[in-house]
Amino acid sequence: MTQAKVRHGDVEFVLVPLESCLDLALSLKDAGKKWHSHVLSPGCHHNPYAEEYAIVIEDDSEGIPYIARSDGFPEVDKQLVKMLHGDDILDPAKATGTGAGVAESAMLKRLVEVNRQSTNWHHHMNFPECAFNPHKGKWAITIESEAGTFSEAYDEEPVDVLREVEVIYFANLEKKQKKA
Repeated sequence: MTQAKVRHGDVEFVLVPLESCLDLALSLKDAGKKWHSHVLSPGCHHNPYAEEYAIVIEDDSEGIPYIARSDGFPEVDKQLVKMLHGDDILDPAKATGTGAGVAESAMLKRLVEVNRQSTNWHHHMNFPECAFNPHKGKWAITIESEAGTFSEAYDEEPVDVLREVEVIYFANLEKKQKKA
């Protein structure tokens, strides 16, 4: 059976229904495959759906990026992020500003300033094999904002830096959802 696909830039995505994303991630995990996920915000450089959210699950073992459209923020992302980075990755109490690499992160300092200016932004946690990674072969965090796109590369998974970014991001998202 031929799978429906959509191409955006250099990436060809396999289309999947939003409700299948958690099962897809679990099946990749259970099969022992490397995988990761992204939320693509409206207007994201990587998003083929300019006015909508999308969620991407990348099968890093096979090099297949799956994508699902979403009318609003895809809440399944919170489960996927915890599966990938640990149950406390979204915990504001754990974002103390003191974890490994946090104080040295120029990207995080710039993000805090961008956020302080109420500039719209979103981020991508780039695994080494990620189709969107500007630093192929390394871990990276990329920020896309109205003030520009910037990223930082790491030799190891930057869990503490990512936690700081995630907590700021979800606090902003919650404020936006309350206004809507």
